[in-house]
Amino acid sequence: MKVFKYIFLLILILIVIGSIYLATLDGSYDVKRSRLIKAEPEVVFNDLNDFKNWKEWGPWYEMDSSIVETYSDKTVGEGASYSWSGKNGDGMIKTVHVDKPKKIKQEITFKTPFGDMKSEIYWNLERVKEGTNLTWGMKGEMGFLTRWMAKNMEKKIGPMEERGLELFDKNLMKKIKVYSIESNGVVDYSGGYYLYVTTSCKIPEIGSKYPLLLLKIYGFNKANKVRTTGGPFTLYHKYDEENGTAMFSVCYPIAEKMITPEGSDVLTGFMKSGTYYKTTLKGSYENSDKAWKAAFEGAKNLEGYTMVKDGEPFEVYANNPHETPNPADLITEIYIPVKKVVLSKVQPSPFIISADTISE
Repeated sequence: MKVFKYIFLLILILIVIGSIYLATLDGSYDVKRSRLIKAEPEVVFNDLNDFKNWKEWGPWYEMDSSIVETYSDKTVGEGASYSWSGKNGDGMIKTVHVDKPKKIKQEITFKTPFGDMKSEIYWNLERVKEGTNLTWGMKGEMGFLTRWMAKNMEKKIGPMEERGLELFDKNLMKKIKVYSIESNGVVDYSGGYYLYVTTSCKIPEIGSKYPLLLLKIYGFNKANKVRTTGGPFTLYHKYDEENGTAMFSVCYPIAEKMITPEGSDVLTGFMKSGTYYKTTLKGSYENSDKAWKAAFEGAKNLEGYTMVKDGEPFEVYANNPHETPNPADLITEIYIPVKKVVLSKVQPSPFIISADTISE
């Protein structure tokens, strides 16, 4: 009996010592990693804010391919949630707060042998010159009996966050590079008055010249409280590939003729209504060359139409990067002037009846 008494006393002492040891441990943890994402915060935020997108980049799928997700009715924004089950355990995550496009706060629950383990997930999005500095963090407080695990969280969670940010970055870059080119066929364009500012330059300089002209005419419109009737468009007067030069105007459509101040670089023009071959690019402006090539190819092969000699093609920007931060959603409409081919009727040669013909 004394042996059992000593054993019980020893166990009790160990429990006391263990409790004292656990009481001295810091059970809190805060593990975070950051990565530069070359995209606007709005684009990063929108992709992160929908749980259905997480399957495209979640690093846990590399560790457990058996994971099965169950989505709630709401997967975007505050109150959104989903749960999962897999060979490595079950759990659930819920979005509790969003501050678009700066922060997302979530609560994650893991089912463990010690009971439910809850942690806070946070995403911080900082706008920087190159895009977005994205931080993914996880913090919480271990229970009394599991405090000893807190010091291992850095080693356990850190590499997963690093891998997750890498996969998220790659997946998002693929998404924003998606583009499509659609032929819309022959359309009628109503034309009208427009304000414009013109320049001539080498073809490779168009990209750097355009923003300067846009700022100039935008500033003019704002200073003079001009009511425009649509977004900007670029009108190409000359495009000489042989000599590598171009002449173009950046324009804004207006409702009526306007007399601009004397000496102003901004002038008023008028576009007559006409027939055009239309092509639509959805995606980044980086694909403009491909879209123009497809547009000219399509106009060249039109049945019953031909391109207007010395015609002035133009492109209309249906939206802009300020309002549409995701390059994949930008829309550019290309118009190439065309006209119907008029086939001249071949008149039959006159057949003259003569005396010689009759005699024959």
